[in-house]
Parts: sequence; structure tokens; C-alpha cells
Amino acid sequence: MRKRSKVKRDKYLSIMFVPHSTNEIKTFKISSWRSKLYIFTAIVLALVIGFTSYLGNIIHTNNKLKIALDEANSKNEEQARLLAENAEQIAALLEKERQYAENISEFSEKYKQMTENYLDSNMESLTASRGSNSRSFIDDASELREILEKLRNINDSDDSIANKLSESEKKLQSYIETFPTLWPADGPISSPFGYRTDPIYSSERKHEGIDIAAPYGADIRASATGKVIFSGTNGNYGKCIIINHNNGITTLYGHASSLLAKEGQTVKKGDVIAKVGSTGKSTGPHLHFEVRINGTPDDPLKYLDKK
Repeated sequence: MRKRSKVKRDKYLSIMFVPHSTNEIKTFKISSWRSKLYIFTAIVLALVIGFTSYLGNIIHTNNKLKIALDEANSKNEEQARLLAENAEQIAALLEKERQYAENISEFSEKYKQMTENYLDSNMESLTASRGSNSRSFIDDASELREILEKLRNINDSDDSIANKLSESEKKLQSYIETFPTLWPADGPISSPFGYRTDPIYSSERKHEGIDIAAPYGADIRASATGKVIFSGTNGNYGKCIIINHNNGITTLYGHASSLLAKEGQTVKKGDVIAKVGSTGKSTGPHLHFEVRINGTPDDPLKYLDKK
């Protein structure tokens, strides 16, 4: 009898509530199979709620990742489109640059040939005509040299073209340097080229150069690059220097007080070659300067730079 009661009691779960407001204790009895069912149901509900929450977080995260991926794909597509457009623009610019380089190269070659032809033809006519167009030739040659220099700078990246232009530029510069354009002394012209009353003989005679008034001992400079073919005393010229500039052009510097350049010496335009004096047939310190074309005196003002 006792064993049956014990077994029966074991099949119930008692839950006691002890409230503070009253001394009455409330007791609830739940059969053991129901308690297990409730616990199982609570566990299942907790798992369902937890899994649902976890799944919701995953879906939310995936949605955010999808949006970010769509934005990245959109940006990549835009960048690809821009890159394609830029590639087309770059290709077009490169093609224009290639055509420009070809045009410049062709123009440079033609200009180089034109310059050399100009030099060859004009140098022959210049010496033949005794320098009647010399000033115009010198001005044109100077402009040609400047253009050649600009073309050489443009073609600096192309060594073959730049070298050719440099050769023509040097050739042109050498012609310019051998023209007596530099004033050999500082001072005014006291006696021009041509017929005049000779200050010593008091008769009309041809003055074959120009006299430049300058103080005793002032510098006398080479009017052009060339080789000294005479340095010494020469009759009425007193102490004088004669320079050969090739192409039939020579210059003479007379009445010097002292000579600095020696015969056979190569001098450059602007080099000091002597000092102003009054030797030979002279009435006072000055420089007598002559330009000769194939041995014939010509007016130096045709060649000298304008003051």
C-alpha cells in the first residue's frame, strides 16, 4: 500500500507560490509528463526564436552586401566606360601628334634645303655684285638662323632632324660671323665713304673707307671673324691690320697706335685686335676702316649694323 502511494506521488511536479501579502501558500501540481512537455515546448520555442533571429540577421546582412555589390558593379561599369572613352581620346591625340611630327619633320627638311640653296646662290651673287645687297642678305640670314633655331628646338626629340638643322644653323651662323657687321670702334663717323676734299692734300679724292673718331688708345675690334693676313706698317695707313673673312671679303683697320693681333692669327668677331692711334697719314686719333669685296673698297655702312 505504501509503495503505490509513493509511485503515484512521483508522477506529479509540485510548484509552490508563497506571497508576501498573505500567509496562504498556493501549490500547483503538474503531472510529470506535462512538465516535460512544457519544458520541451519552451526549448523548441527558444530554438525557433533564436534561429529566426539569426536567419533574419543573415538576410539583412546579405541584402546590404548585395546593395554594396550592385553599387560597386555600377561604378566599375562607369569606370570601364570612362576608360574606353579616354583610350579613344588618347589614341586620337597620339595620331594627331604623329601627323604633326611628320609635318614638322618634312617642313624642317625642306626649310633646311631652302636655307642652303639660299646661302649658296646669294653668296655667289653677293661677291659678284660687290656687296650691293649685302645688308639685305645679312638681315635675311639672321632671320633664317632664328627660324632654324626654333625648328631645331621643336625637333629636339628627333636627333636626326635636330642634327641636320643644327648643321644648317651652324653653316648659316658662320656666314653671318664672317660678315663685317660689328662696329670696329665706338664713336661717330668723322669722314664717310666716297669722294671728299682730302684734309692733307686739300684736293678732292676718293675716301675708300670711313673714319671713326675715337680717343687715343681706345679698343679696335674685329668687325667679323677671319684670319689676319697683315699686321704691320703700311704706308699712309700707318700701323694697320687686314683680315680675310673668306668669300672675297676683307677688312682693313688703319692708323692704330699699337697692334695686338699677329699675322696668321684667327680672330673672332668682337676680338680686340689693336688700339686707336694717329700713325701714317693722319690729322688726329681715329680709326680708318675699310671693307673690300674681291679687293675693291666698298661702303662699310652697307654691312655695319645700324646704330
